[in-house]
Amino acid sequence: MTNKIRSSNSHLSLNAGFTLIEILTAFLIFSIILTVFSSVFLSSSKLQKGAFNIQQAEENANYILESMAKEIRVSKISGPDTNCPSSPATSLSITHPVNGNIVYSLNGTSVQRTVGGTATTISSNTIEFTRLQFCISGTPIGDQKQPRVTILASIRSKKTQQQAGIDIQTTVSQRFLSDQY
Repeated sequence: MTNKIRSSNSHLSLNAGFTLIEILTAFLIFSIILTVFSSVFLSSSKLQKGAFNIQQAEENANYILESMAKEIRVSKISGPDTNCPSSPATSLSITHPVNGNIVYSLNGTSVQRTVGGTATTISSNTIEFTRLQFCISGTPIGDQKQPRVTILASIRSKKTQQQAGIDIQTTVSQRFLSDQY
């Protein structure tokens, strides 16, 4: 009886393991799964970079627009009403009670703030403004309208492989409710 057990064990040990075809098939399936997961990872990485660029452009634009809005609220808006949306102004001139005359404009792809003849770039070097326009309304004396400025801007990230662009529009009114300044 022990001979039978021994011979059946030796028979099993000869057939144990994988054939070459089984190993190649397993390797092929593993390679396909690895390729699929790699492409999904690369796609998600590209999406993350794009989302980061959009977020960075939006944060920079919001900072610039908020700093402009703070000064517009306490200033007197200079200049005549513009015919918007057909011909908005390319620069905004305001009279600030402390800083005097301030002009916002687009210089190439950067936003400039000019105070007393000294121009300062207020936009980040990681974004570029492709459009900065101002729609001014309510500035004529006696028109019974609240003076306000609508700022139109188009921004995109730069120096990145994943370009991201956004359009922003906001309206700001000055705090003075009468035609008297």
